[in-house]
Amino acid sequence: MRDNYPNFPGFESVYLEDSYVLDITVHPAVLSLQLDLLLLPGHPEYGAPSPGDRACFRRATIVFSPVCDLHWTGQSVGRPAIDASGTLDFGSVGCLTRDQDNYELQGDWGTILLRSSSPSLSIDPSPSPDPNETA
Repeated sequence: MRDNYPNFPGFESVYLEDSYVLDITVHPAVLSLQLDLLLLPGHPEYGAPSPGDRACFRRATIVFSPVCDLHWTGQSVGRPAIDASGTLDFGSVGCLTRDQDNYELQGDWGTILLRSSSPSLSIDPSPSPDPNETA
């Protein structure tokens, strides 16, 4: 049975299609994606967008582990974009689906097919307020 990421535990109220992939790392038995993740209003970490942002974005990591098998095609298709702050990004996650323990991820960075346990999503703690700013 094919399933889309909003049905994965921990992936509720996030929107990968408008998130930014900052890095993809593959190590033996581990695949991780670093993201500027778009949180939807129903997410417990959701807050007002930062000044200049169009939505609530938070740094996050998706980890697949243990990975039993991984095929990554189309890696040379896209080059990273550089945003106004100088941060590189590789586009968004066009899709993340599962069929039993088989997963497919697609984006400007190519297509990754893998066999793994369920992915985990961790969201970085929100940044501390700037002590020099006044409310």
